[in-house]
Amino acid sequence: MTEDRLSARRRWLAFAVALVPFLLLVWHFDFICDDAFITFRYSRNLAEGQGLVYNPGVDPPVEGYSEFLWALLVAGGLKLGIAPTITARVLSIAAGVLLVFVTTGLLARRVAPSPLASGGAALFLGALAPLAVWSTGGMATMPFAAAVVALFALVWGREVPATFWKLGLVAMAVALLRADGAWWVAWILGTAIVIGSMRKQRPLWWPALLGAVISAAAFLAHLGWRLATYGDWLPNTARAKVGFSAAAMERGAEYVGHFLLTFPGVLLAILLGFAAWKRSEARILPIAIAALISFLYAILVGGDFMAFGRFLVPSLPFVALLLGAGLHRLEAGGRRWPGVALLVVSLAAVLPPAFGGAVTPLSWRSALSVRRNAGPARERSELDQWHLMNEQAKLWRDMGIALKHVSQPGESVVFGAIGAIGYYSELFVYDRNGLVTREVSMRPSPEELGSPGHDKTVPTEFFAKDRPTYAQILFYPGTMERLQADRRIGWGRPEVQVPPIDPAVHPRPGELFVVRRGDL
Repeated sequence: MTEDRLSARRRWLAFAVALVPFLLLVWHFDFICDDAFITFRYSRNLAEGQGLVYNPGVDPPVEGYSEFLWALLVAGGLKLGIAPTITARVLSIAAGVLLVFVTTGLLARRVAPSPLASGGAALFLGALAPLAVWSTGGMATMPFAAAVVALFALVWGREVPATFWKLGLVAMAVALLRADGAWWVAWILGTAIVIGSMRKQRPLWWPALLGAVISAAAFLAHLGWRLATYGDWLPNTARAKVGFSAAAMERGAEYVGHFLLTFPGVLLAILLGFAAWKRSEARILPIAIAALISFLYAILVGGDFMAFGRFLVPSLPFVALLLGAGLHRLEAGGRRWPGVALLVVSLAAVLPPAFGGAVTPLSWRSALSVRRNAGPARERSELDQWHLMNEQAKLWRDMGIALKHVSQPGESVVFGAIGAIGYYSELFVYDRNGLVTREVSMRPSPEELGSPGHDKTVPTEFFAKDRPTYAQILFYPGTMERLQADRRIGWGRPEVQVPPIDPAVHPRPGELFVVRRGDL
């Protein structure tokens, strides 16, 4: 058998080894998170000819999404009559499969051609629950990560990098899929430009430079469009969520530490990759940089509250590459069985969180939890947080459906989690977290930070001057008699009502839909 055929067999075997656990975990974690519906509402308004706006009629509109190209893709699906939940799932899972394919190809061809190294690192890749979780969820996390890996592969996955226009197109996708995508473009292409220049390798630095210029042109064009459309050079999500400060960086460091304590196999894989550095510096350095830039970004912006390390997903394929490089060095040095043992330990240290388990003590993880809500939030496992996000998204979807059936066009609601509520109710939304309400996002960050993304949250009463139609909504699991006796609800005040809903469309039969009208 020729070397090319052996290489092809290794690539396809590594792909199959990774794909099986990956798809099983995707099926296990299939969900749509609430934040995805924020972008879906922008996409629907665009598909209906109202532009990329959340609350039509606000002038200037507010850029309350972070995924420009994703919003366009979802809007395209809506134009074709495809529900955004379907479009998002199909594209995101396809991107996940692409990421696995490209990463395992890099393993088998360039980084770890020996069977143990390529197959073991591929199995590790497929067993990483964060990749599977965010291959659904409804957000652009996985398409973005796949584009990052594809850009890296075009530069470093062959003897000579791809042509500049291919690099430019993929770099454009990275820059436009997320508002912060330029960070990854700068590091990946910048590394190639610097290393190529230092080694006087024009075929390396020249295409990377031209590709960077193309992506920069697209980035600047989008920035100009943002200024013209929204009147701001930053997306409003950045103003609402990100505040560069020492306190934010401390919280970001805790976020990274919590992730590594939850998935210690990731840290072990990184260390094994660095152990291979002396032997393969030219091959390992770009991978190491690509693996660490998401960790650095998460520290700078103060972390994230969502489950399974969403901000760190783009780095995980490169962590698998580092593991492959370390295993390959052990196998090439005649230490096959120590490599097998370290692979088993790595797998055992990343799989348990997918099923509610953990390798490290809860007290360690709780001490670094950035979910700074009171009490139990710090002690939630990643699976607990995922279950909470999944159930809350379904609850808020049902609230939005109920609100749609009891409200009138032109009415408004105050809420914090504005995704499914806003998408299904179609009402004007006053956002307590400030993602789509500029008045909230422009407030200064508090000295003491809370859970990431919720530092500037305001009480419902903040919007009293706006006279919202609905100030509070909830489902009550009980009878009218029980509701009337429940003093927590404040029954008896004229603003607290139970509007009737047609039983045929009631999203939660057996529960009362209670609203408090906006007499604040």
